[in-house]
Amino acid sequence: MTALSRFRWFAVVSRNSSFAFRGRSVGLTEIGRALGARYLLEGSVRRSPGSVRISAHLVDAANASQLWAERYDFGGSLEVGEMLSMQDRIAEQVAGAIEPELLRSESSLAAKRLHRGSTTGWDMVHRGAWLFHKVGCETHRQARELFRQACRVDPDLPEAHLWLARVDAGLVAYGWSDDEAADLREGVAAGLRAVELDEQNPYAHYGLAIASVYADRFELAVRAAEKAIESSPSFALGHLVLGMARALSGDAVAAIAPFEHGLRLNPHDPQNFVWNNLLAWAHFFAGMPAKALVCATRAMKIRPGWRPALETAACCHVKLGQRDAARTAVAQARELGALIGDVLAPMRRHNPAWAAVMEAALREAGK
Repeated sequence: MTALSRFRWFAVVSRNSSFAFRGRSVGLTEIGRALGARYLLEGSVRRSPGSVRISAHLVDAANASQLWAERYDFGGSLEVGEMLSMQDRIAEQVAGAIEPELLRSESSLAAKRLHRGSTTGWDMVHRGAWLFHKVGCETHRQARELFRQACRVDPDLPEAHLWLARVDAGLVAYGWSDDEAADLREGVAAGLRAVELDEQNPYAHYGLAIASVYADRFELAVRAAEKAIESSPSFALGHLVLGMARALSGDAVAAIAPFEHGLRLNPHDPQNFVWNNLLAWAHFFAGMPAKALVCATRAMKIRPGWRPALETAACCHVKLGQRDAARTAVAQARELGALIGDVLAPMRRHNPAWAAVMEAALREAGK
């Protein structure tokens, strides 16, 4: 659990502490109480002559409910070196997938505590995070007010500042900001303050990176994203924002690998419709429209009523010579009304040739 222990907002009990329960019939709630742990990660290994299956699941010890589960299958016989490599890969994937699940669970609990009158900075941050992940104009605005309050109540709490950086970037990206310049100044300053308070926190560097992207400070964004990954290699958002910084600054080819790695680590992030759409454009401008269409389709499955993904799909269909499908996608996009906000605005500003290609494809699709 070394990978999980890199996340600073929760503590991880050593696996050696659980050895006392090996071979004993003890309930999960009792184990959690004995270890002082809110959550338990269980796993098993099954071998057969031609394969190895490793299963893992995360359980809420308070009520023994399952929060997350995954299994990993490997064919053939594994040598010792291959087994160690496989363990490292699984540990990274498990940490990358579990950490967001824990954050969502804890945020929901904090939301209930705040309704009961708790006013600590931590509770405000978790309540704000719960609202943030609903991805809506009003919920983003409410989240920002909670993060601002948390900064005032506990100015040395890095999580308050990093979440403020994240939500300011989100308000600008989705077109919900009343003053983009002011919000981005606040967001970048909050990200810098979060890093100053906790230089080893990967979320702090992510907050700085995402705010810097929309402030057109791509070099700062890339450095912050790379530091987030150095702090925690299994941190999905670090890889995703690195891909974003590279793509929006004009390096489509270099953006693909971090996007794909981040999506593998956390396939259920609430904002994966954005990450998949950005990956689609990276593939598109790297000369791979078929792969781009696959990613745009994934984005549409996650958020069916999101116009940018439909427009991306339309451009892909044009490039692939699929005229009818392109016209259908454009018609569906127009039915959704005018586009509010532009997640791709930095890319359009810094890559006018790309913007011209996108506009030309959409015009052709609309014929």
